[in-house]
Amino acid sequence: MALGPTANEISVREVLAKFSAEFAPMARAVENGEFALWVGSGISRQAPSLGNLIEKAFNYIRERAIDPATAAAYSPALEEALILAEIDPANAQAQYSQPLAEWPEHGAIINRLWTKYSRVLDIRVPGTDPDFVLWDAINIRKAFEHPAAPAAEHLCIAILILEGAVQAIASANWDGFIEAAVERLSNGVQGVLQVVVDPNQLRGPAGRARLLKFHGCIVHATREPAVFRRFLTGSYTQIMGWPEAAAFAAMRNAVVGLATTQKTLVLGLSIQDNNLQTLFARAQAVHAWPWPSAPSSPAHIFCEDSIQQGQRDVLRLSYGEAYNSDPAAVHEATLLRAWGEKVLIALALKLLTDKLVIFMQLGLAPLGKVDVAVALAPLLETLRDDIADLAVPDPRTENRTAFVNEAIALWSRMLSLFRSGTLPSNPEAYEALCGSTPNLLVADQNAQSMGFGCLGIALSLLQNGRQAGLWELRGPASNALTSGALTARARRPDGVDRPFFVVKSATEAIGLKSRGAFANDNAIVVHADNAWHQMAGGSVTARRVRSAPGRTGHVGETHVSLGDLLTRCGDAATLQREFIAEMML
Repeated sequence: MALGPTANEISVREVLAKFSAEFAPMARAVENGEFALWVGSGISRQAPSLGNLIEKAFNYIRERAIDPATAAAYSPALEEALILAEIDPANAQAQYSQPLAEWPEHGAIINRLWTKYSRVLDIRVPGTDPDFVLWDAINIRKAFEHPAAPAAEHLCIAILILEGAVQAIASANWDGFIEAAVERLSNGVQGVLQVVVDPNQLRGPAGRARLLKFHGCIVHATREPAVFRRFLTGSYTQIMGWPEAAAFAAMRNAVVGLATTQKTLVLGLSIQDNNLQTLFARAQAVHAWPWPSAPSSPAHIFCEDSIQQGQRDVLRLSYGEAYNSDPAAVHEATLLRAWGEKVLIALALKLLTDKLVIFMQLGLAPLGKVDVAVALAPLLETLRDDIADLAVPDPRTENRTAFVNEAIALWSRMLSLFRSGTLPSNPEAYEALCGSTPNLLVADQNAQSMGFGCLGIALSLLQNGRQAGLWELRGPASNALTSGALTARARRPDGVDRPFFVVKSATEAIGLKSRGAFANDNAIVVHADNAWHQMAGGSVTARRVRSAPGRTGHVGETHVSLGDLLTRCGDAATLQREFIAEMML
């Protein structure tokens, strides 16, 4: 059977299409908190290069192996490194005085040691600590001293945490990118993420999500080496001893529990290490996941181009005889052929869209117009897909981090203006809809009272006019309050750019007006309620236009009341026509 586009080729829109087709049960399960994320180095590409770290360790040992004062201790270590790299030390002695970069075998040595990095970290020097290569030769603290900003993957994980979908993460990574992303997007609110490195931290206050860093954390180890250095796990001996070491017993139990009670979404993690495979074997012994899983999602999903050997081992361990009956079917159902960056962006877009759709249904149910919400939902989905088309790599960085940062800024600006009539207090933070998962929104009265259903309706109606070729939408013209949430422009020769606002109620609109948001006298303001319409005298349109739009280059404020339109319009088609008439771009 054809596999379709590769993990490199597939677009974010195509991933979303999978979430509406064969991976629909998986996408729903992620949204409702059924999956834990298992993450590895594949989502932390901006971390220090393993090849550079290996080269630094090699040169550190090499320099001391040729120093008469330290040669006796370091020469055996250099020979061990060369043998690991499949180089005969006797043939390389003439090059000992040169940095590895100048050796003709440089590339081959790095490539071979890359696949044996745990053995490199296990090289010992008499009289030094067992983690000498990592702590001193590489100087891992310095290597991580100036970390890059969080990437698209980490930012999307933070969004999924703040929106309630991701509640547990098991990480093999030492870096602090997920923590940094959560701290930034939550505006520095403490306790959102419970980070566990030392088993004692398992007893700390619960957060929105728990991050189990079962191989240690360089941020903690740098800050408190006396406590956290011992948890940095990377050498072969450490990995092999981890499943039985007493120091890791509590962490092991927590991670096995995660593999037992929550489905597994694997992002950038090969699961090739023995200790990880042992965890899944123990989880299977406690309470095995069923196969076949339909109608539920499979319990293991891998975001890869193909199932890797370690991942295949996990499937065999987890499903036993059921795997043997049809391995190809298991692989097909568990391989989401897309890299983590695209998958996480698609999950964030889908989650926000699905929440807005549910809010629309809940908001219109008291009016007996749920069918209107059902009819508008596809428009919201096409808007989501159109946004997904913009999620392309920046040619300078070859990743989608710039897109995600811009999307966060635009979304947060729109939501803050809607909710409070103000710009975000911190433009770097994220404005969440709510922390409830989609299946619990019906019980979240606080979230329902925010009028997010009308926000979804407004966006659906905007998309309808955009698809019909009546207007175009862009980001705000500037960061100023007067630029609104979006820029709207009629698609005709005399169309003019107009700032667009959508607000929860007249209270937010009055606040915006008092702060000069409508000073340019050309704003379009969509109100979720009917108060402004009533204050304007209950006129049919409740808007003020000083002259013919587009004819003189001057227009006044346009106020559109969704509350009034929803009362007057009996179906979606009528609502769409009336909204277009009210907009008068």
